[in-house]
Amino acid sequence: MTSKSTKTKRQKKKSNNYCSVFGCCSYYSTNEDISFHLIPKSNDPKVLLKNKWGQEELVDRRRMWAILLRFSKEALLKKHIVVCSKHFTSEDFLPSGQNNKRKRLKPMAIPSQNLPKSSVLLHSPKKRSYPKNKCSPINQLESECELHVLNSDGDESCLEFVGQTMPDDSNENDHVNTLECNVQDNISANTILRELKSTGIQVAIGDLKTSFLSFIDTVKKLNTMTGICSFEILNEIIALHMTYFPDKRQHTLCLKECIVMVFVKFKQGLSFAILSILFNDFSAESCRLTYNSLIPQLAYIFKSLIYWPSRQENLKNTPHCFEQFKDVRVVLDCTEISLQRPKCLTCRIKCYSNYKSTFTLKFLIGISPGGLITYISKPYDGRASDKAIFEQSNLIELMQKPDAVMVDKGFLIDDNCKKKYIKL
Repeated sequence: MTSKSTKTKRQKKKSNNYCSVFGCCSYYSTNEDISFHLIPKSNDPKVLLKNKWGQEELVDRRRMWAILLRFSKEALLKKHIVVCSKHFTSEDFLPSGQNNKRKRLKPMAIPSQNLPKSSVLLHSPKKRSYPKNKCSPINQLESECELHVLNSDGDESCLEFVGQTMPDDSNENDHVNTLECNVQDNISANTILRELKSTGIQVAIGDLKTSFLSFIDTVKKLNTMTGICSFEILNEIIALHMTYFPDKRQHTLCLKECIVMVFVKFKQGLSFAILSILFNDFSAESCRLTYNSLIPQLAYIFKSLIYWPSRQENLKNTPHCFEQFKDVRVVLDCTEISLQRPKCLTCRIKCYSNYKSTFTLKFLIGISPGGLITYISKPYDGRASDKAIFEQSNLIELMQKPDAVMVDKGFLIDDNCKKKYIKL
C-alpha cells in the first residue's frame, strides 16, 4: 500500500507540467505519447524557412513561436514555457532510435497544429435589463390624474364609488357641484398633458442644423469672414458664375455657400476640416474638391478686372502722395507663394527660395498709383531673380518714353529701362 501511494504522489507531482498554449488542456500525465518541448531561446541562431511565396528567408524561431501561439510579452518573460506535441506534425520530430526513445524536435520545427485563435477569453457583454414600465414625468402625471381625477367619459364604477360616498340625499346638490368641478379639473389636466407632450416633441425635433450664411447677416461680418465689401458684389459674383458655368445638378451646398466657403478659405486660411464643421458637416474631402473646382472658374470671372489702364486714367486717379511722381505708370514687386516639396530633384533646386527658406512660386505684380492691380505675370520658380522675371514678362513693351516705373532696391533693371527711355 505504501508503494502505490508513493507512485500516485509522484504522478501527481509530474502532472504539474501543463502546456503553456492558451486553450490547450494537456498536461504531463494525460497521455504517455504527449511530449513537452521548451520554447526556443532568444539567442538561438536564425534558420532558413520558405515563406508563402516560396522564397527562403532568415526567421527567428522564438518570435515565430510567439506569434503563432499567441504569447504576449508578459508571458515570454517567464522562464519555464513548454508546448506539447499536439501543436506539431509528425514530420517536425526527429526519428527515435534505440538509445533515444524521447521525442525531439527538429532544429527548424515551427508549431502548425491546434493553434489558438486568441490569447484572451472574450465574454459577450451582459445586456442591461430594460425596464418594462418606464416612468417618465408625463406618464407619472397621467397616472396621478387617473387616480385623483374622475374620468370624463363617466364610467359606471366611478359613479358607483361617488354614490357610496354620499351620506345623505339632502347634500345631493353639493355632490353634483363637486362632480362638475372634478370633470372640469379632468378637462384642464388633459389640456396640460397635451401641451406637455407637444413641448416634448418640439424638444426632440429641435436640433435642426442652421446654415452658415444665416450668421453672416451684416456687411461687417461679410467683410470680416470673406473680404467681400458688400452683398451686392457677392450677388454679382454668383450671377456671373451662373451665366458662365451653368449647372442644373443638385448639390449638398448651394452655389452661394460654396462661393462663401472659398472666400472664407482665402481670407481666414482655415483648414478643410474646420470648414466641414462650419458648413453643416460637409465632409473635408468634399470641401477640398469644391475649393479646387471653383478656383479656376472664379479666376476666369475676375480676369476681366485686371487690365492695363491708359495714362489719362492713371492721372485721374493719382492720390496726393504721388503728386511728385505723376509720371509713374506702375509700381512693381514680386510675391512668393509657398508650395509642397517637389518629388523631382531638379524641381526642388529650382523652386527653393533663399529669401523664404522654403519651396515657392514667384509672381511679378504691377499696381497702379491708385491701388489697382494692373498686371500679374505667369508663375516662376522661387529661385528666379526679379530681373529675369521682368525681362521674360515683356512688361516694358506696354510702356512708352515719358512713363516711369517705381520699384524697390532689389530690382536691378536699370539697363532695361534705359534702352526704352523709361524713368526708374
